[in-house]
Amino acid sequence: MKVLLLAMCMVVFSSSALAAADGEHLYKQTCSSCHGRLADRKGLDKAPPLISLSRDEIVDGLTARRDGKIIGRGNKAKAHLTDDDIQKLASHIESLKAVKSATP
Repeated sequence: MKVLLLAMCMVVFSSSALAAADGEHLYKQTCSSCHGRLADRKGLDKAPPLISLSRDEIVDGLTARRDGKIIGRGNKAKAHLTDDDIQKLASHIESLKAVKSATP
């Protein structure tokens, strides 16, 4: 029983770690060139820094761009994103807020 419980915990932990790594990878591939490594730059000098947005604003904005409801130069990079990708990106950007606040 203990072994089963330990194995289940390892699966849950590794899934969370993989999701975080996926979000970081997606961010580097899709967002960082315009928004910066820490999501603290204005995208193309127009979009607000992503770390200034709420999770809902991030998800809604990425979804709207992906679906063509917001037109702009960043849309091609977002056209391939799945709903799961968008959630992973939002989680990664949320984690960057903590990094930014901890940096002097």
